[in-house]
Amino acid sequence: MVDEGGKKRRALYKHKWTDEANKSSEIVANNEVGVEEAEFIFKDDPLTRIATTQEDEEVTSVKCTTGDKGYYTVVRNVKKAHQIQEIGEFQEFNDDVEYILDALQDNNPISTRCLSAITLASKCMVPAFRMHVRAHGTVAKFFKALHDATKDQSLGLCTATVMFVLSQDRLNMDLDRDCLELMLNLLESDVSYQQALDVCGLSSAQLEKNKQKVRELCAEIQSQGHAMHLNLESITVGQLAMETLLSLTSKRAGEWFKEELRELGGLEHIIKTIHECCRQVSDYVVTWTDTLLDKLKKVDRCLRVLENVTHNNEENQSYILKYDNGVILDTLVNLYKLCDGEIPLYPVTDITDKTSKAIGSQLIGSRPGIIETSLHLLLQVPYYIPEQKKFELGVLVLMLLINLIQNQDSNKKLLMEAKAPSKLESIYSREESAVEALIAQFYHWEGCAKLAEKKTNAILDGEKDGEDTPTPKTNEEFIEETVAKLLQKAGTHMEYTFLASYIVMLVGFLIMENTEYQNFVRQFLKGNNFDDMVEILKKFFNFMNLTASTEASSVCAIKDTQKVIKFLEDCDKPSSDGQPLDKPAFSDSMGMDLSFRLTP
Repeated sequence: MVDEGGKKRRALYKHKWTDEANKSSEIVANNEVGVEEAEFIFKDDPLTRIATTQEDEEVTSVKCTTGDKGYYTVVRNVKKAHQIQEIGEFQEFNDDVEYILDALQDNNPISTRCLSAITLASKCMVPAFRMHVRAHGTVAKFFKALHDATKDQSLGLCTATVMFVLSQDRLNMDLDRDCLELMLNLLESDVSYQQALDVCGLSSAQLEKNKQKVRELCAEIQSQGHAMHLNLESITVGQLAMETLLSLTSKRAGEWFKEELRELGGLEHIIKTIHECCRQVSDYVVTWTDTLLDKLKKVDRCLRVLENVTHNNEENQSYILKYDNGVILDTLVNLYKLCDGEIPLYPVTDITDKTSKAIGSQLIGSRPGIIETSLHLLLQVPYYIPEQKKFELGVLVLMLLINLIQNQDSNKKLLMEAKAPSKLESIYSREESAVEALIAQFYHWEGCAKLAEKKTNAILDGEKDGEDTPTPKTNEEFIEETVAKLLQKAGTHMEYTFLASYIVMLVGFLIMENTEYQNFVRQFLKGNNFDDMVEILKKFFNFMNLTASTEASSVCAIKDTQKVIKFLEDCDKPSSDGQPLDKPAFSDSMGMDLSFRLTP
């Protein structure tokens, strides 16, 4: 509509909310501004907000008059923005799962299945997607579709990659028996990721892309602190399967998993792997090559699996001890001796560069040289290793000796008759008994613990520690430096206390209920009594009480420590005839726990 001046006219509509609004509306022409108005008159405040309480929560609703309802549309159950986003994400994940699952079926070409498996592994790097497939029980469906992965090395690599990615959360993957069997079968494959995909029929560009993708996925997981032993330059199917198995067989693994691992031949496979790797190392070690070191690393990973699946599981413990007439025991004793002989040949100072069953102690102790090797590792090998590793080595060797002699008289006799290892590179054997050397080592560590404690007290008292030209420091810098020193000294003090305490535990179990052994040990003690040993073991006991968990193994270790303290105190109490007591009544112990880890 155009007015006489050639200007385009506009219309403005006004609506009045009244009962008469349906009957009348008018258009008001404003020639000056060129506006046409359509006006509908509304009542004032047609909407009313009403607050009500529903289930202890205040809810606000809007009401309008009956006459005004015709002008409103009520939309119920409107979802919030985050709900709509969740629905969209759920639908997207479901679509991805259905698409990938369909492409993984064995009626598709190998190349298609490999591509889909790599895609699945990539998507599983996203935590939300991993939780989605776990929550809806889809993991088992994936591996059911990949049931024939062991028949093709390319598909085997892709399947192992999916398993490896899914295991990074350290959560159960809802595996069933078939999935576990597939994983165990993949352990036997040594095909590398660089070779595996060559035969799956992919184009050169896609082939290189997938190889790089496998390496990137493994590198990303490793950057998160998982699978640090994995060599990214030579990733194999078996290594990925082993890392997956290791993460699944933690102490949180259910008993069904441990049972199935034994029933499906998993323990047998691991034992054979350890035996074969140790055989190759023993036969061919002239100089340590990368190949031989990889064999040792593989043994380490396998032993961790065995440690996890035998924790509080006597069936698996018995199976391992009895398998093939105890072949694993002979294998590990030989490896133990090999390490004892090789470490002094390759000394380093740069840090960068168990079983508790009585039958296990008996079988291991019967292997020749086990006591002598342990003593050499404890008393001489520390001179050839970095300072940071001496504590770990000492604890591990002492815990092994404690478990060997705790309930085995034959092993006690072996230790009592053993001679101390030769000092450093001396060609002459020592006439000193092993017991005398152990007690001398106790007094050395006890003295180091007292010295560290004295330095800690000096720091608390504000004394200087030999600084020639102290630079002025702010109060905040002084506090930070003091805390750092305290932590260092306290850590050193506790390390020496632990080592000295373990020797006391060893000596206590060694002489328990044996007057002859007790009299032999007394001649090497200061003051001909156990006061020093009891004092340091009580400190260790108090620390255990403060830090130990409620697990049965921790409770057992505390009881064992308390048992030795009471025994040594009773030994120094005169009896009615003036002789020290030597036979307090104690119940049999199940052995000290070796399952804790000293390093991550």
